[in-house]
This record gives sequence, C-alpha cells and structure tokens, in this order.
Amino acid sequence: MRLRQRKTGCWPAGWSAPAYALALLLAGPVFAHDFWIEPSRFTPGAGIAVAIDLKVGEEFVGDSVPRRTRTTDRFELYAGDDAPQPISGADGLSPAGTIVADGGRTMLIAYSGAGGTVTLPADRFSSYLESHGLEWVIRERATRSEAKEPGRENFYRHAKILLGGAVADPSLGSKALGQTLEILVDGDPTQDRAPLVTGRVLWHGHPLVGGLLIARASADPRHPQNVRTDTQGRFSLTVDHGGIWLLQIVWMERAGWFSSEDWQSHWSSLTFEKPQN
Repeated sequence: MRLRQRKTGCWPAGWSAPAYALALLLAGPVFAHDFWIEPSRFTPGAGIAVAIDLKVGEEFVGDSVPRRTRTTDRFELYAGDDAPQPISGADGLSPAGTIVADGGRTMLIAYSGAGGTVTLPADRFSSYLESHGLEWVIRERATRSEAKEPGRENFYRHAKILLGGAVADPSLGSKALGQTLEILVDGDPTQDRAPLVTGRVLWHGHPLVGGLLIARASADPRHPQNVRTDTQGRFSLTVDHGGIWLLQIVWMERAGWFSSEDWQSHWSSLTFEKPQN
C-alpha cells in the first residue's frame, strides 16, 4: 500500500530539509506536522529491496526528507536477537535508505536525529502546545512571564516502523532502544487482528505520565484518536480496522542555560500496517 505524496520542493540555503518543512507546516493554520518512516512495502517478501523514506507532512501527505548523516544519531534495522544493522543510503538523497528483507520475521527500523530550530509567535506557539497536550508548558510560560513572548525551540525526531514478515515477533515492538522519547507496543500489531493496541511511552528511559498519544489511520486521517498515558506511561487504543496506522507523541523540556532557545521538543512516532480484522 502506498501513501499519497507531495512533490518535493526546494528549501532556502542554510535550512535543513526537515527544519524547512516543519517551518512551512507550522506557518499554516493547522499545527499538524508529523514525521514518520514510510517504506515502499510494509510486508516485503524474502530478498525484496525496500526503499525507506523519511517523511514530514500531515494526515499522511508528506514531503521526503533527504538523508542527512551529520544530523542523524540513529538509523538502524532490528530483527530478532541480531545486532542492529545500519541502514545503507547516500547522503543528501531520498529515499533516505534501502534494506533487503529476509521475509521471515517482523523487522523494526528506528531513526533519531536533530531537526532544527523554530520560532513561533506567542499565539501560534500556544495553539501548537494545546494541539499536542502540552498545556503544562503554557502554564510554565505564564509563570515565567513569557506568555506573550515568541516560542523558541530546538526539535528532535524519533521514528520507528514495524515491517511485517511471515512470522510474528511479539517482543520486538516492546523492546526499549534508548530513544529520548520512545513509543513501545505490546505484541506484534503487524500480525495481531484484535481491535486493541496497548503499549507504553518512555521519556529518558522512564514512563511518561500524561503524554497525549495521537493515533491516525491512513484510511481516515482527519479523525485521529487521542489518549493520555497513565501513571505507568501506558496507553490503550481501539484499532478496529486494518491498514496503516501512525502513532505519535510530543514532549518538551526546558532548554539548557546556554541555549539560544527556550525549549527542546522531542517528537516520536511509530508506524505499522495492521491486518484486516
């Protein structure tokens, strides 16, 4: 199954592709700016080459983000108990990488990297925070007398995708990889037909309490499910039909003393194709 795609444009000198794409999206009336991994095949057979694309967009319509080695901390393939393998690809090109599937078991690809910096007017920054359940940041800005100041942040990206195989791997999606903000799922949603997906979210390796997890189906991207993580960082979603699903969450922390920005945001996503019930 292939998702819709925008024609990729050019970005100004000095901007990274993801930073420019995010800035364009944030400038619009809707503050949806998803980042996800999109493969050429979600369930590849043995020996099939799979293009691995990094995407920035909204509601499953996105621009390809070229590979940027100097801003990438992790871009790896995980399968079973094997050591993670780096995703091969050429710097500056998209799709960002290619793998050859073994077809025998579920595989996972993980990406982490720096995105860039963004500054928003105060009203837009507050709207963006509200849309991702970060009301506590709004309150802290008010406490610091920053409510009318522009919002300045560094943003970082963490994305995963599960690729289906002939045999399920129920432990792969629940294995913590050490991403700063990380979505874990129980079982293997690429094989499980039950209409429930459960899991947890980790922040710096610990359960994230009160984070807003957004689940979006490619078949109905304009009507996402929103759930809050509980005191153990856990969540439960009703996934009542098959197809491609994107789970995403955003969390923030105050930037360091010497940073020119006020906040550091981390964006995490997990994509998978669930079989039809």
